[in-house]
Amino acid sequence: MAKLRVKQIVKEKGLTLAKVAEMLEIHPVNLSTTLNGNPTIATLEKIANVLGVDVTDLIETENKPIVSGFVKVDGEVIELSSIADLEQALAKAKELK
Repeated sequence: MAKLRVKQIVKEKGLTLAKVAEMLEIHPVNLSTTLNGNPTIATLEKIANVLGVDVTDLIETENKPIVSGFVKVDGEVIELSSIADLEQALAKAKELK
């Protein structure tokens, strides 16, 4: 399950959850309940709008590698978890020419 960054962004903006709830025209308890539960995309879009951020900014992302996978070069299986790994596999493949 994705973790929300709403509280962090609210703090960064110098706001409080109570102020954000006021801007959303809802009770602060309802906002808190929503954030601790499973908010809909529509609700996250409303929150993002009042905070002046993109909805994707509200969702914490893991630091996943840009490249990931396996490649077999001349019978050797090479795990790819970075661009450097990919470049090394390519260099090995070019040596086969």
